[in-house]
Amino acid sequence: MQLTDVSIIIVNYKGWKRLAQCLDSLNAIEDSRYSLEVIIVDNQSNDGQISLFRQLYAKFTFILNSGNLGFASGCNLGAANSHGSFLLFLNPDTIITAEAIFLLLEEVRVRKEFSVISCKQVKEDGTNEHHYGKFLTVFTLTGWLRAIYHLVYKRRDELYRQTENYIYPDWVSGSVIMISKKSFNGLGGWDEDFWMYFEDVDLCRRALQKNGEIVKLKHATVEHNHGGSSRISPQVTALTKTEVNISRHVYISKHETGSKAFCMHAVLILNNILFGLLPAIVGSVLFFNRYLNMNSRIYVKLVCYYLNGLKSGTWLSKRSVNYNHRQ
Repeated sequence: MQLTDVSIIIVNYKGWKRLAQCLDSLNAIEDSRYSLEVIIVDNQSNDGQISLFRQLYAKFTFILNSGNLGFASGCNLGAANSHGSFLLFLNPDTIITAEAIFLLLEEVRVRKEFSVISCKQVKEDGTNEHHYGKFLTVFTLTGWLRAIYHLVYKRRDELYRQTENYIYPDWVSGSVIMISKKSFNGLGGWDEDFWMYFEDVDLCRRALQKNGEIVKLKHATVEHNHGGSSRISPQVTALTKTEVNISRHVYISKHETGSKAFCMHAVLILNNILFGLLPAIVGSVLFFNRYLNMNSRIYVKLVCYYLNGLKSGTWLSKRSVNYNHRQ
């Protein structure tokens, strides 16, 4: 097949309503400045919708993953089946324009190898999404620590080097990421030790270690309505909130060493087990309140995770593709 300019890769799990909006925006793009292909990887939603979507969006490529193996696995499978010189990873709950793709493409073409490019993201109502940040430290591990941190640094953008058109954060969200395929392969792709969350922070950190640039464009905008597939039920929400904490541990184990790693793991465990106990008890008593009961679900899942970690000797989630190889 002839090489295309941009391969757009979208990983889906039961987020069909938002995905349809995303694909409609892509279907409407006709731009002579670049060629593109669209690849959708479904992480086995198992609800029969993929057949319908293949008919509705016949010019796009649909790939069925072998299971709900996570964001990194789906992205890597899409990239392995792509033909573009540049890869644009999009969440299924985004809506994008031809101009945004062009601006991202123009930027990644002139940046250093291993550069990761993103852009401004807004919600459906036009409010800004905070989709970039600094790498984790002991002082930004938990919600209450971040609240104290931001009391000191009230204006978040003061934390980053920036110009009129660009912000240079430590990481950008995987909801919108463009990178050259050569750089992506040179980084070894997304790390499948992560089932969900922090794989984007990990990718950006590895890119910076190879002297790449992490760039957010101020003059290109993508609509992002966060949480489409991760908030479909209380059970799924509890699962994803648990996995956020697990992925923090995975990230720390990969990128920090010595006393710093020990302190960061300890702060997280203390926060989740000690400070999480009272909300879990309240959630058990008021089990009929789905929001409060979710705290109990999360607490139980995290206790099981830590006990399993002591037994297996790994920080990985059991849902990680590589879990069985790290015990």
